[in-house]
Amino acid sequence: MSQEVLLSIHNHVATLTLNRPHKGNALTSTMNELLLSYLDQLLKDIEVRVVVLTGAGKYFCTGMDLSVAASGGDDLDASFAKGLLVFETLFRFPKPVIARINGPCLGGGVGLVFTTDIRVAHQDVYFALTEVKRGIIPAIISQYIVPELGSHKTKEYMLTGRRVNTQEAIPFLSSVASTSEQLEDQVKMYSNMLLESAPGAMADIKRLVETISSGAETQRGARIQEDVKKAYLNMMQSEEAAYGIMSFMTKKKPDWSNFARDNAHSKL
Repeated sequence: MSQEVLLSIHNHVATLTLNRPHKGNALTSTMNELLLSYLDQLLKDIEVRVVVLTGAGKYFCTGMDLSVAASGGDDLDASFAKGLLVFETLFRFPKPVIARINGPCLGGGVGLVFTTDIRVAHQDVYFALTEVKRGIIPAIISQYIVPELGSHKTKEYMLTGRRVNTQEAIPFLSSVASTSEQLEDQVKMYSNMLLESAPGAMADIKRLVETISSGAETQRGARIQEDVKKAYLNMMQSEEAAYGIMSFMTKKKPDWSNFARDNAHSKL
């Protein structure tokens, strides 16, 4: 059986491929472990100068694997910690990371895109923060999306869960490719430009930009992560999440009006 994340290295460029195409590359604990292991390996490899993140098959990434959440197989605290560590490691990775967005991004897949430095997308892809349709919220990834998108646009996308095409997504993309061949060419173009840049200077630039954009508010950052964890744990233990995830697993459209009425009556 092929690994759930693949690693290839060629000409100083490492490519990490999410490899669960039959499941839309939905993230599992195994994938998180592999990503962290590979990123640690790439961090120490002085020959690797650029990292490319992409997906196998039709999708880039469809977010958290809800079938695992439905089975109750993961410890929530451990799941949160590991998920957060993956996003944090990508976001703060000292080497430049390119998102090669080969297909649609849903939920956590959108969050992965927002942890990267350069984003090249095929023109036919779309982005959607669909968690709200399942009674859950984009907790972990919110801290990467909100600062870049702003509160107004983020609320619109998160509250509606609607699809955002590449034309609308241009403000947070580096470039859009019209064909698969052009997607490869543009990723190679950016990789070659990055390979001409000094590695130490690039790492310093990434730290500098993050420091300035965050205002160096380390205490605020710690408080935000604590609030994010609280929101995540509350969400995953809620009746809404249980109902929404079960609806997803049974391929039924959730009736939120009926759920709200039943839930209100049960509390009387």
